[in-house]
Amino acid sequence: MKTKKRLVRVKGKAKSIKIQAKPLTEEQIKEFVAFYNKNKSFPGSKIPCIVTGKLTTCVGPWMKKKIKEFGSPENLLRNYKCRGALKAERQIIKPVTKKRKAKTAIIKDENKDWSIPKIDFTPPRPLTVAEIIEASRTQCFRPDIFLSNGRHCDGCEIFEHCTNHLKCLPKYSKK
Repeated sequence: MKTKKRLVRVKGKAKSIKIQAKPLTEEQIKEFVAFYNKNKSFPGSKIPCIVTGKLTTCVGPWMKKKIKEFGSPENLLRNYKCRGALKAERQIIKPVTKKRKAKTAIIKDENKDWSIPKIDFTPPRPLTVAEIIEASRTQCFRPDIFLSNGRHCDGCEIFEHCTNHLKCLPKYSKK
């Protein structure tokens, strides 16, 4: 039968200590440091924030990194601040201000004279054969036909005058 009083685990493993979500007292810090020196971990695997008292899991590589960062387990327990407390400090130091557009800028834009060129609605003139030959060296005039026919120019109206390097007909035509 298991009871709540049984705190010591099997084969000399560390006893578990349940801590409350509030900053540690001097006595508790000394107990935690002594426990860490003996077992290389904190009891209960959680440490409290000194500002909010919020419990943070402190095990494995993260614990080693934080101890190295703070210098010692005692300094970690005395000075550890959780992410929420650090964020609140940053907001107090540097308050966020919202930028607003000035109404005067909108009024200034309305009063400007915009010089927009007139659009010519006349249809384009047809290209000459010389212009087709010159322009088709670097670009395909009908990529839609080329791509939909399996990368062949079958059905293109300027096939006779085209000089593009992609110009080709299918090997077997369907009859």
